[in-house]
Amino acid sequence: MLVAVLGVAALTVRPAPDGWYCIGRPGTLWNGLTALPEGLEPRCPTSATYRQEVQDGQSRVEQYVALGWQPQVLMAPLQRAGYVLLEDETRGARHYSVFMGRAAPAELYYTAVPDGPNTLITISGN
Repeated sequence: MLVAVLGVAALTVRPAPDGWYCIGRPGTLWNGLTALPEGLEPRCPTSATYRQEVQDGQSRVEQYVALGWQPQVLMAPLQRAGYVLLEDETRGARHYSVFMGRAAPAELYYTAVPDGPNTLITISGN
């Protein structure tokens, strides 16, 4: 019985489309918005919360790892693409979070946290 239940679950639970949950267009930032600066490593989020939001069509998520502590490394490319800083949420020694958009309300949530000696940057929005 358990095998049958797991089989049905495997057929009905589908992963989110890669373009919404991971990096849809390798080498680009925010699915083709602009070229990804060199030295950044794309990463697929592991958060169950993010995965559920994406599967429900509520948001999209991209993550990148930068060498060392570089919390604002993707701010300039986003700003050149027309996004502006709308509101600082957190600016600390080891955490950086802001809301960005082309207009209010904010369209993107940008956060950077330590990932060992490096920086994990998560961009989420619609």
